[in-house]
Amino acid sequence: MKITILIMTTFLLQIHANGFAQKITLNHKNTSLKEFFSEIRKQTGYNVLWQESKVNDAVKIDALFNNRSLEEVLDKTLTPLSLTYAIVNKTVVIKKKQKGLIDKLADYFTSINIDGKIIDAETRKDIPKVSVMLKGTSRTVLANEHGTFHFSSLPDDAVLVFSSVGYVTQELKAVQNMTVKMMMATQILEDVVVSTGYQSIKKGSATGSFSVLSAKDLEATPGINILTMIQGSTPGVAVDVRNNKIQIRGTSSYSDNYPPLIVIDGFPAISQDLTTVTSSLISGNPNSNSKTLTSGNAILGQFNPADIESITFLKDAAAASIWGARAANGVIVITTKRGRKGPNTINFNTTVSVSGMPDFSKLTAMNSSQYIDLEQELVDKGFIQDPVAARTASPLNGYKTQPVSEAEEWMFKAKRNPVYTAQKDSVLNILRNRSNVDQLKKYMLQKAVTQQYNISFAGGSDNSSYYISGNYTKDQPIYKSNSAENYGINSNFTNDFLSKRILLNTGLSYNYSSATVNNTALQALGVGNYGLAPYEMLVNDQGNKIYKGIGFTTSVSDSLARVRNLLPWTYNAIDELNYNNTITNRNSIRINASLKGIVTNWLNVSVSGQVQKNISDQINNQNLNSYLTRDLINNSTNPANLTNPAFMRLNAVPKGGVYQTGKTTSDDYGLRAQFDINKNFGIDHHFDMIGGTEIRQSKFLANQQTLYGYDEDRSTSVAVSTVNNYTTLVGGSNRLASPGTVFKGRTRYLSYYSNGTYSYKGKYYVSGSVRFDDINIVGVDRKDRARPLWSTGLRWDTKKESFLDNVSWISALSLRGTLGTGGNPPLTSNNYTTISGGVVDGYTQLPYVTINSPANQQVSWETTRMLNGGLDASFLNYRLNFTVDVYGKKTYNILMNLPINSTYGFSTLQYNAGNLAGKGIDLGISGDVIRSKDWNWKSTLNFSYNTNKVTDSRFPPTAATIGTPVITSGYPIDNLFVYKWAGLDNTGQSQIYAADGTILKSNSQQAIKAEDKVYAGRTIAPYFGGFNNSVKYKNLTLFTRVSYNLGHKFLIKNINSTNYPNGASSSGLLATSQALVNRWKNPGDEAITDVPGLTGTSFNSVSRYMNADINVRDAGNIRFQQISLSYTVPQYLLKKAPFIKSLNMGFTVNNLGLLWVANKEKIDPDYQMTDSYNNLPPSRSYLFNLNLSL
Repeated sequence: MKITILIMTTFLLQIHANGFAQKITLNHKNTSLKEFFSEIRKQTGYNVLWQESKVNDAVKIDALFNNRSLEEVLDKTLTPLSLTYAIVNKTVVIKKKQKGLIDKLADYFTSINIDGKIIDAETRKDIPKVSVMLKGTSRTVLANEHGTFHFSSLPDDAVLVFSSVGYVTQELKAVQNMTVKMMMATQILEDVVVSTGYQSIKKGSATGSFSVLSAKDLEATPGINILTMIQGSTPGVAVDVRNNKIQIRGTSSYSDNYPPLIVIDGFPAISQDLTTVTSSLISGNPNSNSKTLTSGNAILGQFNPADIESITFLKDAAAASIWGARAANGVIVITTKRGRKGPNTINFNTTVSVSGMPDFSKLTAMNSSQYIDLEQELVDKGFIQDPVAARTASPLNGYKTQPVSEAEEWMFKAKRNPVYTAQKDSVLNILRNRSNVDQLKKYMLQKAVTQQYNISFAGGSDNSSYYISGNYTKDQPIYKSNSAENYGINSNFTNDFLSKRILLNTGLSYNYSSATVNNTALQALGVGNYGLAPYEMLVNDQGNKIYKGIGFTTSVSDSLARVRNLLPWTYNAIDELNYNNTITNRNSIRINASLKGIVTNWLNVSVSGQVQKNISDQINNQNLNSYLTRDLINNSTNPANLTNPAFMRLNAVPKGGVYQTGKTTSDDYGLRAQFDINKNFGIDHHFDMIGGTEIRQSKFLANQQTLYGYDEDRSTSVAVSTVNNYTTLVGGSNRLASPGTVFKGRTRYLSYYSNGTYSYKGKYYVSGSVRFDDINIVGVDRKDRARPLWSTGLRWDTKKESFLDNVSWISALSLRGTLGTGGNPPLTSNNYTTISGGVVDGYTQLPYVTINSPANQQVSWETTRMLNGGLDASFLNYRLNFTVDVYGKKTYNILMNLPINSTYGFSTLQYNAGNLAGKGIDLGISGDVIRSKDWNWKSTLNFSYNTNKVTDSRFPPTAATIGTPVITSGYPIDNLFVYKWAGLDNTGQSQIYAADGTILKSNSQQAIKAEDKVYAGRTIAPYFGGFNNSVKYKNLTLFTRVSYNLGHKFLIKNINSTNYPNGASSSGLLATSQALVNRWKNPGDEAITDVPGLTGTSFNSVSRYMNADINVRDAGNIRFQQISLSYTVPQYLLKKAPFIKSLNMGFTVNNLGLLWVANKEKIDPDYQMTDSYNNLPPSRSYLFNLNLSL
């Protein structure tokens, strides 16, 4: 505005007349004013300035002039538009023509008053709060709750603009008593905007395969976990909520290291971890520094669902190849909300979810009586050693005997002296009728409760807009002493300058989370030394804790502590709920900014960047009361020092706590420069193009430290030796883990990219893209690092052809086809040698390094080629919408471990040796079953089929692995090979059939061949999808969500070889599966059971039974995921509180169970019992949510 005033002032001082000598030739029909002014500038060299608020660029003009003066061209073009001009120093200034008195009087007497009503085009239902604006001005009125409006003093040629959220904006000439019929925006394919992370395009002009979930779609599925909310909602996208995995159109590699790329507001996320566990430097074992898994936050779990504007899934090459590296498995683009110009709004929503206790009646586990029968057989057959007999036979070493249960102790007591037989039977009878389920629920478990609170502020003016939100989440899991809290702040600001020719976007996101993890409850519910037999209690009838020995019998443990002055050496799980916590505090910050300049009406240039930083701190403070610490200190006692009263000071592990800390810092930055072209050539030709370059660096630094003899009050510790071995109490040898380790890494990217689309007459489209990626982890030489990736596509909007003009029942119809490539860089192999160090050798006392992987000059990218064909159609005025994609893809040069000469120091090395082919179908159908004034019923069905086949693995299959997928030519990656079962022999051990029909016993020396295995099917569902329904009556909405997985197989895991009794060393809680109740016990039982017996058992025998074809079941299932009921308070009820714009509340039930399962035993394939309680299906959760807008 200031520039305009300055130029106009100059005009009053000096008029430059040379402009009238300029000659203009134009031949443009139906062109915009911007294009007209652009031609003036090209032919005359004069600049043209105008105020957008005063000049309506939407007006189309015909500019037909041949060698005319500039004055004549401007006069004839601008006068009918009530515009005038001035020429100042080779600058044409366009301004609104000032009306004289006569014109103003004429306007007054010719103005009109308008009344109208706005309704839904389909339902005929009133649409309230619609914005009605006089075009070309800022005059606006708002329709009332009945959809009626009144507009006064309008010119007789007035055009009104009608806009409302969820509806297509319309422009109509103002007439008396007008009825405006508005169509829902979701019904128009062209109005759906797809965000690729680099640009936003209309889905109706895209050649690629995209799926978009809007904020409205997410709101329809109330929840806290985004993975749960998107499950079954999108064709081609398989969501495994239990394992927190997402696959887009299956896999493109042999490895699981290549999930879909996650992009947030235009840049890849610093963490690509989809799981809800994060790698930890703390193991929970005070004598270990190994990396394990502890609870944490997945990248998608860090998002407040209320902050998400859209989630876009890029599925084919044309959609995803613009992202280059790691886009071969698809891309997930998350766009967060931004402010919008308009009045300030405040939104508050809260969600509370409560889950009940697991249903223990669904356990396929032994009861106490059945478990005692198992223990009796183990005792009778010598699998468990009598601790008293052992001490009698070896007084010096007998105390080392493993502990026994209460039932086993009485069995041995009666065995040693029959006089106790009757008392034993009495005690066992009591134990047989005892169950610890109630105590486990009381002391180990709790109701799972999750609370989430969100508040956001949004608004904007003509030149700026803002969105600021805050989020708090508190999670109380089902296991006691576990908890999590999360605080989040998100903000986005938009500002424009110089008459909107400069656009600045800035964003800041901060997230703090704190999680406390304690494995005690899980250990008590599982097998092993800390597990509880079905009759073992945590407290006695008086409420006192019951302690038991873990490493020794309870009596020996008590004696060692009482007589030898060792630390207490017994265990009770209730105590450990307070002493074995791992606390993870995580800070994440993301800052982004973009600056876009509008060079011309068809060319924009922009610079954007993003900085991300994650800091994760972990603390595991196992004080002196922790059993693991007491056990470590006691075991570090040298037996020779027990006679010394001060022996504790001589221990290799000093008395005190064990304090472990770990810290991981991740940094990521990205910088991008890009141009955008959006150009019309006449009325038939249109060209869109982007191009640019970007750099990115990701690095991490992780360190771990362990302190021994830690004093919490003084924050002091005692130095220990981590290089010398020490003698343990039982005469063994051990060495403390290294007190500290450091890990670090860095990855750099340099990329060049371009993407373009040409359209002819708005119905024929051709697209193409190319990207060149250079990544430092591949190697030193650029020719090995860099890889070009490309795509091309076609689209034909058939509905726009003249031969379909009169086919009214077809609303939209288009065909698509794309071909392109994607790639995976070799993340686990390099062209240079990688080493790790920081460890001191125990003998030489010198530091040494380890070669992790040798240099491999032959390693290169994995490359995927994908061909996609698609059809989009809508019928009956968009009541029925249909989209289908058929695709095929091939991946070449997949990395595989191949054998090499072991004299090189390595037996295997990775090479690009494998090939994989895949194909599939994505089908999406949505429709309005009922669409009326009061009723609306919308259904959505998604169906996907995906399969793959290894076409080259270079080596024939072997029999080395069974029961888990093995890369085998001619079969899918997720293949399941099993043994052909031949029953048990007369000793109760497994038998299988060889390929030639002969029977192989479990103790046979004959080696199993690859051909002896039988292909049973796939372990991942090739057919999957979801079925959603939304039924709305006035302000009440009922929503249901069903998912299904079909066509795959699973193995019944009714016994586990690692917990099966073997030899005479069985201790702790054994496998409690009910399948063992029907085990072989005596000759002849092989005719009635297939479960191997205990006598003579071996790993081979149990493993072959576990992986036999008799245990293969159909995993097909249909699951009722969610049902919700929500109510939107009508506007007339909110009149007494005018500050409330909207109010919605809802109630949701999740995890309603299986509607259908294919196997006859009705086993849930996703939650089948193994050997612990943690595989029970999730309990139903009840969720209440409230949304308030001010």
